[in-house]
Amino acid sequence: MPKSKEFSVSGSGPTVHLESLDEGTIAVLTLDDSKGTNVMSPEMGDVFSRHIAFTQKDAAVRAVIIRGTGKDFSIGGHRDMLIGLGRVGRSEKELHDFMLAFYNRWLPVLDLPVPVIAVLQGDCIGVAPVFACAADIAFADETLKLQVTFAGLGLYPGMALPTLLTRKVGPYRASLLTMANEIITGREAERIGLVERCVPAGAAYEEALKTARAIGASAPSVVRLLKRNLGIKKTDLTSELEMNAEQQARDFQTDEYRNRVANYLPDHYA
Repeated sequence: MPKSKEFSVSGSGPTVHLESLDEGTIAVLTLDDSKGTNVMSPEMGDVFSRHIAFTQKDAAVRAVIIRGTGKDFSIGGHRDMLIGLGRVGRSEKELHDFMLAFYNRWLPVLDLPVPVIAVLQGDCIGVAPVFACAADIAFADETLKLQVTFAGLGLYPGMALPTLLTRKVGPYRASLLTMANEIITGREAERIGLVERCVPAGAAYEEALKTARAIGASAPSVVRLLKRNLGIKKTDLTSELEMNAEQQARDFQTDEYRNRVANYLPDHYA
């Protein structure tokens, strides 16, 4: 196994590990909230965005892998955060600005100049499925249970998820995923094109690593040009992100949202 180097940013609490493999040509970002559920909190997002900025400047990197530690990729937004956003007394502007800042912690991943490969396993819930769409290539294993839960919470999807999903699977399947709260498996995600391949349990990371090395063997200038021409940039989503933040700010202030967020979220969100 080639030597790797890990860069530490946070010694405790939610963090993202950045590991460098194959003499720096592959960067691996691992979501880790120390509980195995990898909730996407603002604190984790701060570390994630710093790692993305660092990786973006590293000319040696040819591919980036994003994964979650433990049995789950991520169960989405932190329960306490979601409940707190619905508390009476917060202004619409405050809620709008909070959500826009939240999106901006995670979506710079779109602007990496090299291919991004997502590794999905276990629960991938709420906003976490955005990584299946924001990545250039996504692999899942058979344990994947992916669910977009926004409508079930009385909340319009954020992070430009409707557009990113439509780009990946088309408008009709995107409608089903966003409106019906349907749970799909890794095999179903492969069938509809949400992930490029579903492999046996525990094998998705090795599949991603094999693909990253194949990308690394290609001409870097060609790969970067392909990335630029085939990908989508964060700036392409500016107007939708603004709309998402405005609508979510309104939704947070409704009794329907407050009731649903208190009663709908699975127990393991706590």
